[in-house]
Amino acid sequence: MDFIDDPKIGHTKFRLPMLLVPVIMFAVVILGIAASKLFIASVVDHPPTAHH
Repeated sequence: MDFIDDPKIGHTKFRLPMLLVPVIMFAVVILGIAASKLFIASVVDHPPTAHH
């Protein structure tokens, strides 16, 4: 199991600066929360069974 410690494996295609990694993760989390809030708000405001 010594191939896991090889830095050449799995890090050749995606070389992102370490500064961008937490920024991207934070953006994904924020977008996910915003999307879920918008989805919940749209479902609560407009139930699928009621047609106004």
